[in-house]
Amino acid sequence: MARTKTCVLRLHDPLTRSNWGGRATSLAMGGIVENSAGRHIASTISEWILKPMSQIDEAVEGRSGFHVVDELAKAIAEAEPATRGLREVRAALTAADELVVNGEGDFILTERLTLVRTMAMMRAAKLLGKPVHLLNSILSYAPVRPEHEKLVIDEVGETLSMCDSIRYRDPSSLELHRELYPQLQADWTPDALFAWAGATRTSLIDRAAFSPETEGLSITVQRLLHSDQPYVVLSGTSIYDVDPDEFRATALALRSRLKKDGVETVFAASDGPDEKYIKALKGSGTLVVQPKVPLTAAARLLWNASAMVSGRYHPSILATLGGTPFVLMHSNSHKTRSLYDVVASGTASDEHPFFTGGEEGGERLAAAIRPVIGDRRTRARVRKSAAANGRAVTRTFAEILS
Repeated sequence: MARTKTCVLRLHDPLTRSNWGGRATSLAMGGIVENSAGRHIASTISEWILKPMSQIDEAVEGRSGFHVVDELAKAIAEAEPATRGLREVRAALTAADELVVNGEGDFILTERLTLVRTMAMMRAAKLLGKPVHLLNSILSYAPVRPEHEKLVIDEVGETLSMCDSIRYRDPSSLELHRELYPQLQADWTPDALFAWAGATRTSLIDRAAFSPETEGLSITVQRLLHSDQPYVVLSGTSIYDVDPDEFRATALALRSRLKKDGVETVFAASDGPDEKYIKALKGSGTLVVQPKVPLTAAARLLWNASAMVSGRYHPSILATLGGTPFVLMHSNSHKTRSLYDVVASGTASDEHPFFTGGEEGGERLAAAIRPVIGDRRTRARVRKSAAANGRAVTRTFAEILS
């Protein structure tokens, strides 16, 4: 019997993206669709979410992009679309029997053309007679509410009403859905990345270095992995307006306090925008990891850390798979705060400001992670919670697509 052919919207090519989280969760989603749900991934869409398919979805000053969602959907669904971008998206949709949308962090209710394009593709799929499943998605207000917020909310609601199933990745998203769209059925399931919990049974969980699995890490970080010294991984945030001087002062204060306890720190830029923090730390002697490293190296680094301090959602999930406790900081939505409701963190469930407060802020962060460093029972609890989430998301997505 032939397997149902699926088009996955937002299945990233790991060779062209530096974002650890986008690469990891979309690949985990692909594994669930192909292996657990028994689908055949016939096509994917990623490139045309990030750039215009036509003049319709180009940025126009003074105009909300949400005015053109329907127009763009119809342009995609036409028998002979007018541009290469429209044609390629239509070809991907028509190559499959259904569309599975890996929603990730796109459904933040603000002016963003990536969301406009995502929704247009979903509506085009319905125009072409395809079932549409929105899975693994956030639904969140933005930190700064947009001028055309009612339009954004209405257009998102119109798109959601066309979906055959809706599964958010956290309870906060579901709560907002029920507030805004009480007439539409939805539920939540832990993020698809938890499905990788089984990967911790591989040699990646071992603390070793100078191997194919750690290719891409600097010699100094390799040396740290090879040693027995405990270390904490720091990472970035999706917030853009961060004061680099305050970040540096606070991160170095945290580093200084941990050093007194014999704990090293590593700053891991898990996405391209985090490279500005590497620049801010220049000359401090802090060990750093660039974003464009293989996920095997990223996983080994995170799974062997004593703790993680981050404003990044998916890298924090990736860390939990190996049992690494985490402390979360502010991001561009409720995503980091909501993660405390999804998986055991091993720490107090406090969302901290992103590396602010200098000496005082560094001490506050140090105090939050000191109790879990070297605590094997905490690691076991975090890892067990992540593994349970992995079983839940694999089972639920497979049932939805069966």
